[in-house]
Amino acid sequence: MKSVYFWEGLIQTDAEYLILIKTLPEKYDALETFIQTNHSYETPEIVVLQAADVSESYLAWMKKSL
Repeated sequence: MKSVYFWEGLIQTDAEYLILIKTLPEKYDALETFIQTNHSYETPEIVVLQAADVSESYLAWMKKSL
């Protein structure tokens, strides 16, 4: 995707990839640390969207898989 953003006083345009990562709340801190450590940007975009409702079968799968 094409990203346009303001950084260090200038408008920047870069090609970026958007990824969605699904995890459990108790695993979030480790995931954020991993992204911050390994991402090429000084300030990577990390947005958390918490699901108000998740089907029981999907939640069971996540708990078993993660």
